[in-house]
Amino acid sequence: MSLKSGGEKSKNKTNSSEENKVNKSLFKKINQILEIVLLENKKLKNYKEKLISQKNMCFSSSSIPSIELKKYLERIIIYTESEESTIIIALIYIDRLSKFSGIILTPYNIHRIIFVAILIAIKYNEDNIFTFDFYSQVAGISINELRILEFEFVCLLKFKLFINKKEFEKYKVYIDDIEE
Repeated sequence: MSLKSGGEKSKNKTNSSEENKVNKSLFKKINQILEIVLLENKKLKNYKEKLISQKNMCFSSSSIPSIELKKYLERIIIYTESEESTIIIALIYIDRLSKFSGIILTPYNIHRIIFVAILIAIKYNEDNIFTFDFYSQVAGISINELRILEFEFVCLLKFKLFINKKEFEKYKVYIDDIEE
């Protein structure tokens, strides 16, 4: 079964130009940021306690997913046809999640958190979206679980999804300054 079946975006999408698609440079930088955050979090003195305390959260898997983060991120971006601005917004949401809830990114939760952040950013930032069934196939989790993750994420963000231009530009400049 093709992931596209039953989940086609609208044919009259107006912003489907190549410049809106995530370019390879941005993809590499986002992956690099996430990998660095994972490494830095692992160095935290309370890392093991955080792992244990987050173990029962809905974002944590019982085991580390077999798909490496880079491949998973690539899968998400290719199938969801996410725009660059959407990916930047997703990073802002992940940062907010960490600040508001104290959740740290670990190999057990990064896949779910990045997917849900991108899903919420797509819904907030883009005009045309796929069906929820399609997103659950891309994520590799059930529809019900994805709905729970999305709801929990938005609640932990305290429903603060708006991003002003100044904040967006700050993150964009930070990402642009990263060397590949």
